[in-house]
Amino acid sequence: MNYHILGEKIKKERLNRGLTQEELAEKANLSVSFMGQIERGDRKLSVDTLVKIGNSLGISFDYLLQSGQRLKHDTVIDELVYTLKGRTQNEIRMVIDVARTIFKHCKIK
Repeated sequence: MNYHILGEKIKKERLNRGLTQEELAEKANLSVSFMGQIERGDRKLSVDTLVKIGNSLGISFDYLLQSGQRLKHDTVIDELVYTLKGRTQNEIRMVIDVARTIFKHCKIK
């Protein structure tokens, strides 16, 4: 496993979500210095740590381990899931209803 590539991927996903290293470290229950070492590829990670980081970013553990480029479509879906995380069922339902209305009337493909 290339820990430098893994660290770059974690950093990219963190920045895509507008999080600082400190915020991600707190969400994943890791120290800020350890998070910095992870992003630089200076430290090996346990499965448990990968799962914590993935959950904190709203992305799957297997995505973090993929070596190839991920489709932009999947990244957008991950961003939507991350945005909806922690929202009530009513709020999520409202977002779905609004999206359906937009697609129905605007014919966006």
